[in-house]
Amino acid sequence: MSDATAFARQVELIRRKLSTVTPAPRAALANKSNAAAVLMPLFERDGGLHIVYIRRSDHVASHRGQVAFPGGRVDPVDATLLDAALREAHEEVGIHPSTVEVVGAFPTMQTTTSGIVVAPFVGVIPSDAPLKPQISEVAEIFDVPLTALRDPKFRGDYEWKSDGPAGRSSKFPAILYGGQVIWGLTLRITLNLIELLDPAPFSSNSSL
Repeated sequence: MSDATAFARQVELIRRKLSTVTPAPRAALANKSNAAAVLMPLFERDGGLHIVYIRRSDHVASHRGQVAFPGGRVDPVDATLLDAALREAHEEVGIHPSTVEVVGAFPTMQTTTSGIVVAPFVGVIPSDAPLKPQISEVAEIFDVPLTALRDPKFRGDYEWKSDGPAGRSSKFPAILYGGQVIWGLTLRITLNLIELLDPAPFSSNSSL
């Protein structure tokens, strides 16, 4: 089996397993300040599946400096939540919607620390897609190979502290790779994707 064929089979497996999920309707998240739609971009490099992440700017209103997927709130121009995710991905990292092969969607999820409801979509982008961060919102764009995301040696903990002088501190499971910390809802979405490909080794945790 060629590397390209292996990647194509992984994408098809993801598509098949997500085919039973009906994306949330636009009305479920529209006109809400605590809701967003995000895109999990996948691409092939040297036959391996890679996932694109962003590190949010230190100057945005929420989740400053945290690793996330490109995405944001639903705007009036967005006919669907998928449209919102694609538009935001275009604005934040330069992925043109016409180049995205949409594979499917996960059920909506909610962040533990801020209560934001998120509609995650999965899409394949060209390997040579020219990614460029929107400086006002994105500090960095990076990708992680599936092999590393699966590898237990990159598992650890992240200590989160809430804002304010009396902020509480809590530890959360994390993937620690290349100086980046993938935790919280972004980790949950990542593990959900891994579970589609490897049902046995991993299990998602709603407390992440």
